[in-house]
Amino acid sequence: MKNNNVVIHIYDSSNKLVITRWLEELVKELVAYSMPLNFSFEAIKCQCIIMRTNILKQMKIFQVEGEELIKKGISLEDFPNWKPIEEYGEIWKEEYENNNERLNRAVAETEGQIIIFNEKPIDARYHEVCGGSTENSENVNGNIILYLRKVLCKYCQESPNYKNFKDISINEIEGKLGVKFPFIEANDNGAIENMIYDITRDDTGRIAKLTIAGKEFEGKNVKDLLGLDSTKFSWQPQKIRFLMIGKGDGLGFCQWGANELAKEGKSAEYIIKYYYTGVELKKIAEKSINKPLLGKVLVIDPAHGGEQGEDHVSANGLREKDLNLDIALDLEEILTEMGAKVYLTRREDTYVPITERAKLTNKIKPNFFLTLHQNFMKNSNVSGTEIYFYRGDKEAKLLGQLLMEKMTEKLETINRGIKIAEFFLLREINVSGVHIEVAYLSSEIDEAKLMKKEFRHQVAEAISEALSLYYNFS
Repeated sequence: MKNNNVVIHIYDSSNKLVITRWLEELVKELVAYSMPLNFSFEAIKCQCIIMRTNILKQMKIFQVEGEELIKKGISLEDFPNWKPIEEYGEIWKEEYENNNERLNRAVAETEGQIIIFNEKPIDARYHEVCGGSTENSENVNGNIILYLRKVLCKYCQESPNYKNFKDISINEIEGKLGVKFPFIEANDNGAIENMIYDITRDDTGRIAKLTIAGKEFEGKNVKDLLGLDSTKFSWQPQKIRFLMIGKGDGLGFCQWGANELAKEGKSAEYIIKYYYTGVELKKIAEKSINKPLLGKVLVIDPAHGGEQGEDHVSANGLREKDLNLDIALDLEEILTEMGAKVYLTRREDTYVPITERAKLTNKIKPNFFLTLHQNFMKNSNVSGTEIYFYRGDKEAKLLGQLLMEKMTEKLETINRGIKIAEFFLLREINVSGVHIEVAYLSSEIDEAKLMKKEFRHQVAEAISEALSLYYNFS
């Protein structure tokens, strides 16, 4: 059952622990809490594929406190209900062996399968009961996600949570919503639509007549029938019953609907494609020493092309635009050999407006964007490498750390820091991105290095090594 080439690190930040699991073992443990295991087998297979997809989608680099090693894995905060399979003994009791066997079989039959859209793992959202239709992503998250489209679902009506209610006290509602209901006096007409309405009072405030649930009463009759002290009365609810259809946010995969589709004989692939629009199932390739970036999409931006590019020029006539393009072409070749799909914003000495580069990147939606530059200062004594990322882009900061480590080590340049910047491209792209200032054209030391083709090739090698480490599962 194990895919021995994929080890997942699980970071427990509260206990400052790193736990390791084989990918397929972790899938089994996540499915154990996320779906009833008495569901139809094809539905359980769907959940295996969903959880495996979400593991790979959530993979990130994290710094373990007290250690210098940056690890690639998932945070327990993303999967807070995870627990080792052995701990389900007390929960499942006599069903433990049967549930364990079903999970083993479902994981084995879906081993390595994930859900992709545009060649990338999707955010495989799921919920228990959609209540008749799933939701469009923009109605939940505010963002349009093409594979999270509303689909009609008549299949979850037999769920015990298809219709439900919850009674909440007025005090609790006021506290949680930060509101205050008005105080009702005994002679206030607090009509409740379709329940208590058409209220008539005399000039002293006593109820002469009213309608309750469609039936008209005199005030004195209500007083006698309900045992009230007076006909000068009103009403105020102490609890409100909220009536609900469905359970969950309605995004993506409806588990009870999937169970019914599985009972009808539909396959896991059919069910997944029913709930996620336009997706494909793909088996993740086993990690290869020669293809560590297989499946990754990257955009490389060799900045300052053409005569309008406003590039820097060294004392000896070395042009920034030429250096950036030369490094980018080398980098494209190396990254492609490592399995990545690489896009360049230019392939020759042409001017591409910065707005067009941002537009292209947002259309491609790569895993990462890297823009290449050479620095310049009036003070020729300043040299070294600088890397910038946009405020709040944690992934870019982490990649920046790896880039700086690899570049300064391989190129023997000075580490001038990883810094926050509000650069247009970093701000306007909708993906993580880094701005790399390889060296200083104004520095005699750096200029001498940049003149050498071997050095420029080493720049590409250092960047590719950092990306390989960033995306390395194990």
